[in-house]
Amino acid sequence: MAGRALLALLLMIGFYVLAIAICIALAALVYVDITSPGRKHVKLYIFAAVTIGVVVWSIVPRKAAFPDPGIRLTKQRQPRLFSMIEDVAKAAGQPVPKSVFLVNEINAFVAERNARLGFGGERVLGLGLPLMRVLTVPQIKSVIAHEFGHFHGGDTKLGPFLYRTRASIGRTITNLQNADSFLHKPFEWYGKLFLKTTFGISRAQEYAADALSVRIVGVEPVQTSLRRIGEIGPLFDSYLDHEYVPMLRRGVRPPLADGFASYLESADVREMQVSFGESAMQAKGDPYDSHPPISQRIRAAGDVEGAGSESADGPHGVTLLDDVDTLERDLMVFVTQNRSVAEIPADSWARCAGVLQDGWREVAAEHAGRLPAFTCEDIASIARGEREADGDAAGIRDLETFAATISAQIPREERVGAGAYYLGAFLAHAMASHGFEVRTAPGDPIVLHRGESSLQPFDAVGRLARNETDVESWCRDCEQLGISKVLISGTQVAEAAGAKPNSD
Repeated sequence: MAGRALLALLLMIGFYVLAIAICIALAALVYVDITSPGRKHVKLYIFAAVTIGVVVWSIVPRKAAFPDPGIRLTKQRQPRLFSMIEDVAKAAGQPVPKSVFLVNEINAFVAERNARLGFGGERVLGLGLPLMRVLTVPQIKSVIAHEFGHFHGGDTKLGPFLYRTRASIGRTITNLQNADSFLHKPFEWYGKLFLKTTFGISRAQEYAADALSVRIVGVEPVQTSLRRIGEIGPLFDSYLDHEYVPMLRRGVRPPLADGFASYLESADVREMQVSFGESAMQAKGDPYDSHPPISQRIRAAGDVEGAGSESADGPHGVTLLDDVDTLERDLMVFVTQNRSVAEIPADSWARCAGVLQDGWREVAAEHAGRLPAFTCEDIASIARGEREADGDAAGIRDLETFAATISAQIPREERVGAGAYYLGAFLAHAMASHGFEVRTAPGDPIVLHRGESSLQPFDAVGRLARNETDVESWCRDCEQLGISKVLISGTQVAEAAGAKPNSD
């Protein structure tokens, strides 16, 4: 800790010495020019004044805001989790954090907020709910022990100095570039030196924190949790954006953590996990990375002496939490900053199929009446852009004109994608209205079943648009499904979906 702190302090002082020295040098040049006989160089005065002002403004440290990162957990309501935290704190020789937060991330972190010069701060621990659902209890314990390693090493005291100095260097370079000053060059050089050196310190901190975790818990929980995080890290945001939030917007609140676990079990997402995991394990080190590559951390964890003996097996970490549904509700209120989310009752993912069906019906009610009476068979020629339109369908030749007919407000560059979406929604609504059952789960494609027959409507439209399915094949599929002449659009479809007669 002493060596890291001293090096970081020297580098931080060096930056401010460089900034002040440049300002003094510019001021000296102006002074010499003013006091010397002969012509005065006004451009020099302006340049010096602007540069000194920019540098001084840029290097002044800003107070870093640190609001609550999630919902606060208490020992009274979460005794099992706090019991584990207390055990890890005792083993690490550190006090228990004053505040523990549940966050909506594949992440865990510690910090000291509101500290002055590295002293007197409030210790904070953050734990990601999706992380606790995916990792086992011993793995979560290893993650918490790793975070306590940052307390143990004094990293949370050093971190704010590094962060603020990096921010000051970045502001200085950017502001000087915006002022068209060539003097951003020495700051760029020093910035690279500072980043390489301090990120090297950060990587050493990660190794030290891993080592403490290995000694407190064991090698297997540390190594397996690192590997698992590398596999799933990029996937939670996709789950939120494409699976969970659309349901929340439609007034359904399915289980957040369990839904993510189901999402990870879907075939397509399992393939992505393998890909992400391989990429993480093959990643090479970079001088500007704050964390070492996962493969190097796993290898280093295996070399730690005095390792603990716990295995990675066990129930999921979320079992340490009580009343998970209330926690998920409060977490969504926090994330969305919308109190009305708390009024959405908890529901199951099975209910989401009905929600999707309601959505397609609403699309049909609002937009199908703007179109001629197309059938399921007509989808192929529209999606492939091979339609020979005439009569009421004149002008609707492809996905672009199809979307433009629905709404002229759709930007031209988005019309092909919008047209494919509307075709898929119309097809799904038509099939659901004719006895097909909607089946899906987080991460799985939308499938409509009737007896032994099934179709993925949105995938089918996509394959047609990409010319992966020809018109003849599509017509045969429609005939086998019994939907060839089923209408997907027109006023009849719109009115049956709930649109008012003769509505636009």
